[in-house]
Amino acid sequence: MRKMLLVVLFLFVLTACGDSKDGVTTKDLAIQKVNDHKAVVEYGMSRAEAEEVLGKGEDKDIANSVMYSSGVRIMYREDKVAGITLAEESKDTYETTGGFKIGMSKDDFKQIYGDQYLKEMERNLDYAYDATNKRYLQEKEWVAKAEDDTKIYVISAMFNGKGQADAVVLVDKRMAITLR
Repeated sequence: MRKMLLVVLFLFVLTACGDSKDGVTTKDLAIQKVNDHKAVVEYGMSRAEAEEVLGKGEDKDIANSVMYSSGVRIMYREDKVAGITLAEESKDTYETTGGFKIGMSKDDFKQIYGDQYLKEMERNLDYAYDATNKRYLQEKEWVAKAEDDTKIYVISAMFNGKGQADAVVLVDKRMAITLR
């Protein structure tokens, strides 16, 4: 019986460790409806899947992006979600899967995403995570050429003069730098 208890405890510890917020995955580059956490738009999903959640949008000429009436902009690469932006209009409708939404503070952002950001500036806070090497990047590493820019995930928020978020960007480095 004691052996069985130790095995169960060991499995519990392994499961808890696997769920830590020590990295960023494509699940973090996603948004969900505020009152319906099953209505998710995630990095890498097809445009058809995204539009099942968002409805039809208006194509923009910038970065193969589509603006949706809910204040969500999706940037597509090869008809797959490669970037997501939340604008002011999304405030009561969409949030990141981490629970951050427009109007929240920089401290709220840090509480959700941690202290391993690239650089803190007055009006924005950016995180960059190298999914290949499983580590957060520092500012000087951000400018270096990556082997695969689509495996560097960026989470960013812009804040207004009152310290409230007025935009959130979830994107890979290639989209962030080249808009394609």
